[in-house]
Amino acid sequence: MFRIALRTSERGDELMLKIKLLALTVLLLVYSVITNSQDMSQYYTVQHPEDFTIDWTGFYHRMNEHTARVRDQFPHHLDLAYGSDPKQRLDLYLPEGEVSNAPVFLFLHGGGFREGDRAHYGSVAEPFVKSGVITAVASYRLTGSGAHYPAQPDDTKSAVKWLFENIGQYGGNPEALYVGGHSAGAILSADIGVDRAWLVEMGMPKEILKAIIPVSGPYDVRARGRPGEVYTYAPTPELREQASPILHVNDPVPVALVAVGSEEGYQESSMAFTEALKAAGVDAHYLLLDGEDHADTALSLANGDSELFRQVMDIIQGSK
Repeated sequence: MFRIALRTSERGDELMLKIKLLALTVLLLVYSVITNSQDMSQYYTVQHPEDFTIDWTGFYHRMNEHTARVRDQFPHHLDLAYGSDPKQRLDLYLPEGEVSNAPVFLFLHGGGFREGDRAHYGSVAEPFVKSGVITAVASYRLTGSGAHYPAQPDDTKSAVKWLFENIGQYGGNPEALYVGGHSAGAILSADIGVDRAWLVEMGMPKEILKAIIPVSGPYDVRARGRPGEVYTYAPTPELREQASPILHVNDPVPVALVAVGSEEGYQESSMAFTEALKAAGVDAHYLLLDGEDHADTALSLANGDSELFRQVMDIIQGSK
């Protein structure tokens, strides 16, 4: 009798766990619809919170709420296509009032190349548009769709090309583009900034890319893999070598700010990348964000009072 009762209890616990997971999935879907945001229920970080010390579900909720406030307050244009794939889209956020010849900041989200979307990161635009900077937030193809290196940097280049050709009609200066990103987005911003030959190949003056601002990224991906993303970005040793920006500093941008939190593991990579840029003649600066972890650094970029934002604006204003 005791064994029967025990098995019944175990089944009941299992059923309750399934019910709770189903309820969480429904809540995330409802939240996604309400906030006009990306469905997070399939994200690895949401499905496997036990693998992380950071509450990534809470992080996405916080960013979504901030993005909703930004969209309520500032002019914006959503889902602008820079390619044919559904992920090849960007959102534009504009300063209030008349805009003319404004600098443009392109932000690339993180997520290990397996998750994330521009819909979460309109929050980043707030301090920039308040300072007169048009902000573009781009999505790019993810590895779950079968897209691997060089698809993601190619998407980034296409987004830059779209901005160069179209931002003038929104009041932006096509010759004053700044590209930054967080985590996976940091790798992408670094990738397009270490060798500007692609700009000329795509019919653009290389001088239009004024600076890169990679935040919290590893810049040598040859020996890298985390839960759920083991070598999915660059599946072969040859591709991992090609996908490591630090190995290809040939004709870099003139200015770079490489930022990282003191509570995450990318300090060594960030310092090495900064030094490689300096050796190539770049006005490169290393910024250690004291007390910040991998999520905090993304939040800092969306905070107009942060040291990270202040230094980014110093670069933008100093390039005018």
